[in-house]
Order: sequence, then structure tokens, then C-alpha cells
Amino acid sequence: MASKVERFIAAPQPAPEEVPYHNMRQAREMLGPQYTYMSGSLVPEADMSFTVRHIEKVPPGFKSEDEPHRHEVSQLYVIIGELTLELVLEDERHEVSGPTAVFIPAGTMHTIHPLSGSGYLAVVTRAGKCELLGPP
Repeated sequence: MASKVERFIAAPQPAPEEVPYHNMRQAREMLGPQYTYMSGSLVPEADMSFTVRHIEKVPPGFKSEDEPHRHEVSQLYVIIGELTLELVLEDERHEVSGPTAVFIPAGTMHTIHPLSGSGYLAVVTRAGKCELLGPP
């Protein structure tokens, strides 16, 4: 007989091939694969998604092609290791290095671009309408 909670346990899966405003192909080819450890597609009752990308080394001169965008839900980015990212929230640019965490409130225009180093980039996205909204 199957356990009542067995359906809440999921194996990580490759992240979606395409996400609006994100160049997933470029990131996968230049930085390495991203895995979804939890989402509503893996466990229907999940009220969040959790993805992780292991970046062995940001290539010199790497420039992400992601576009500024916003979500209708908040996000948490966790930078683990010796990884440095460029973070743009609204019109403010910041360089952040791991270990650190960045909270992005719902509706905040943002982009995150790896600049240098190696480590892990983990992202928690709250459940709800997670439609990507382009520039206002």
C-alpha cells in the first residue's frame, strides 16, 4: 500500500526549456543545466517552486540575454558559493556575491546576470499567478 505522503516526494527534473524574458538556452549552454526540485507540475499541492543551477564557472565576458521583467508573485534568490551576480531592481544596479539572499517583491521589475565565479543559484518562487509581465 502506498504512503499517504508519498505523492509529496519528487525527484528533480530539468527546468523548462523556455521561459518568457529568460534566455534558457544560452544559460544552459554557457552556465550549465538548471533543475526544478519542486513545483506544482511535480507535486500538484506545492504552493511554491524551487529551482537550482550549479554554475561551475561564469565564462569570461558572459553577458546574459535575459530581459527586464516582473512577476505577480514574490521570489527569493539564494547565491551560494563564490558567485557574483549583477542585480537590477527597478532602476537600481547592484553587484551581489555569495553567500547572500535577495528578496524580490511581487511586481518589481528585475534582471539577474551572472558576472563571475562559481557556485549555486537557487530560486524560490511563490505560488499563485506567476505570469511574467514585461516592461510596464
